[in-house]
Amino acid sequence: MNQEVLSFFDRNPEAFFLYEAFWKRVLAEMGDVTVKVQKTQIAFANRYNFAFVSFLPVRKAKERPKVYIVITFGLGRQVESPRIDAAVEPYPGRFTHHVLISRPDEIDSELMEWVREAGAFSAGKR
Repeated sequence: MNQEVLSFFDRNPEAFFLYEAFWKRVLAEMGDVTVKVQKTQIAFANRYNFAFVSFLPVRKAKERPKVYIVITFGLGRQVESPRIDAAVEPYPGRFTHHVLISRPDEIDSELMEWVREAGAFSAGKR
C-alpha cells in the first residue's frame, strides 16, 4: 500500500477497509496487477485497465450507505444481476458495470469471477 492510495481515501477514510479487502483479493487471485491512483478512481491493470474503485454515486443519496466503494469493471457481455447497480455499453460489445460495496463479505466469489473475467477481457483487447 502506498501513500497515493492512502491519500485517495483522505475524504472517505472509513471506506479504506473495503478497498483493502478488494485489493488483497485481486492480488491474491490475479497475481501481477498494477494499481494506478487517479484523481477520481483507483485503476487495476494488467495490459490495460480492467477494474476501478471509486465513490461514483451509482445510487440516489438516500439509497447509498454511509460507507461504500464502487467497483467498476468491463466485460464483453452484459451481466444480469441484482448486484449490478448500473451497466452501460460505451462501445459495441463492451459493457461497463458498477457494483456498490458496503461490506467486506460483498467482495465474494461472484464479484471476483466478474473481475477475473474483466482482466481476461482486458488482456485480450487489440
